[in-house]
Amino acid sequence: MSGELETIRRITAWHVGSALPRGEVINVHVADNDEILILSFVRMGGESLPWGVALGLMGEEAEFFSVADPRNRDLVATSLVEVAKRVLIHFGHPDFTENTDETAMMYRHRQIWVPGRSHLDLLHTIAFAYARTTWDRPEIEVLRAFGQLCNCLFVESQRPGQQTVIVASDALKIAHIFPGSSVRQGHLGYLLGWLGRQRTRQTRLVAAHAAEKLSVAAMLDPELERSQLGPLVEKWNEPAWDERVSKGKKTAVAISLVLQTELERRHQLVESAIEILRQDARAYNSGLTDLVRIGTDKFSKLWFDNALRESSGNIDERPFWPGLWGDVNARAASFAYHQRVAADRERVHFLVHGDRELQNEELMRGHGLRGKVKAVSGNGSTWTFIYDYPELPSLKIGGTLSIAGIPKCSLTIVSIDPETREVILIPGWKSRKTGVGPVAEAPSDRSWLRQTLILLEDFPANLVVKLSYKVAKQSETDFDILDYFSFEADDVPVAGGDDE
Repeated sequence: MSGELETIRRITAWHVGSALPRGEVINVHVADNDEILILSFVRMGGESLPWGVALGLMGEEAEFFSVADPRNRDLVATSLVEVAKRVLIHFGHPDFTENTDETAMMYRHRQIWVPGRSHLDLLHTIAFAYARTTWDRPEIEVLRAFGQLCNCLFVESQRPGQQTVIVASDALKIAHIFPGSSVRQGHLGYLLGWLGRQRTRQTRLVAAHAAEKLSVAAMLDPELERSQLGPLVEKWNEPAWDERVSKGKKTAVAISLVLQTELERRHQLVESAIEILRQDARAYNSGLTDLVRIGTDKFSKLWFDNALRESSGNIDERPFWPGLWGDVNARAASFAYHQRVAADRERVHFLVHGDRELQNEELMRGHGLRGKVKAVSGNGSTWTFIYDYPELPSLKIGGTLSIAGIPKCSLTIVSIDPETREVILIPGWKSRKTGVGPVAEAPSDRSWLRQTLILLEDFPANLVVKLSYKVAKQSETDFDILDYFSFEADDVPVAGGDDE
């Protein structure tokens, strides 16, 4: 997005004194209640200090789980097993579903909502702890399956256009323009303060600043740690190590209550964000249907298909789980880069035709033209198009454009004259089109003349995807800059569990 345009929007929102709708439609998918699982984490600073988890379906009461001392691996595992079962059931893991028919073999779209981006890091932490663990303890398979799911969710959260892992603060920013800095807009409570029922800019600002003082990150507020949790942690640590669990039951309950209060507030903030999006009078972008369909297929291949292979136990069809360490070499990094570029342009392609605000952004980037059809010749085989915006489009001869709102009506660029602003186009359809959005007449129809159109650049996302696979399979050279770095055996990270 153009930084200048976003600055103007924020200044306008400040002048009006409230958050403003971003565009004419909502560009984030909000699933049904039974498809949304809200997940929140809190942890006190330090490796040996308490942490907790809250989870629950939208519209239902949340469940809370906490551990007074994460150094006790058995306490942590016992708590996380219960969390794992609920999350695995929500996403339809084949080993945790009651369905035995063919529907159990198909992944159905599910969403997980978190308050902020710091909560995604905890998913990655759980993946590191359990996805590859060889720990011998009861129900370790549950924890291992949970670790694999958390890693796949973390990977999926980074794919542009995905509608599976939703950060509540990001969802509100997609739907609204807020009069605040980018850093402050990462705070869910701050955003909800601007969307409250206060009637003036000053009262909304006061509400936003008051909400901002309460942490919604995975880390607890330092002052709360010092005043409430600190004394309880000291009391927990007083007995000898092997006596803490038996003698510290009351202390553990007290710690749990403090964490539960914080978790409950985060959970309620996410619920409020979802309700605000649902109550918005704007319609949802029609392109979201395609993004959900694509996301369902992508996540099925990333996680569900591998879970099926692992569940079957067939040694000839072993699962191929994504790595925990990310891109391990230059080739993998290039593959991931091209995949995400393609996903981002695919996201734009499906959303831009349903939102005029996104169309304006594409025009500002030079990825399209706005103008009128001057002439239709050759029985509709050639159009002469005069554009008035932008000044310098970043288009090339041989590229294709599609009519805004009618993505299947594409035109090939034959020539561009920057002096006269005249573009010669060849329509890619022959007859009247229906069922693809607004009715599109045949290219020879005279109604196209003098009609103001927005033509958007068609980005070849499929070609970029194919390029990424070529990069993954072969390279012109075996050179890898990482070969110049030598590691001692003890320095090489081990992709293992928390037992290594």
